[in-house]
Amino acid sequence: MSMETLQWTLLVGLLAMLVYVLWHRMRASFVDGVAPAVSADWEGEAVATKGDALVISVRVKRAGELTVWLEDPAGQQTVVSDGNVDEGVHTWEAVLPNPQGWTVHLKCEGHRSERRLG
Repeated sequence: MSMETLQWTLLVGLLAMLVYVLWHRMRASFVDGVAPAVSADWEGEAVATKGDALVISVRVKRAGELTVWLEDPAGQQTVVSDGNVDEGVHTWEAVLPNPQGWTVHLKCEGHRSERRLG
């Protein structure tokens, strides 16, 4: 076997290893970069006023842990729901004297969102 044949064999082997490693790294990055499925999100108008009450609507697509809380303009938080919920549409009412500047937060597995009132 000549030296030239050995060099070509090593070059082809090196290129094959490079393609193999790059292919697997690229495939792994696509799999790891997939966002988790959203298990809950706002329903309809999400937050509506009904007299002095604030009505919060959330659609739960997959049963699991859900946290919904209110935050006033000063940063004080009031928890509306914290715990496991079943699938379906859930509504909560909260009486706020002045809803201007308040924020409603929603947090579940794979998703976090907020709605500002004002």
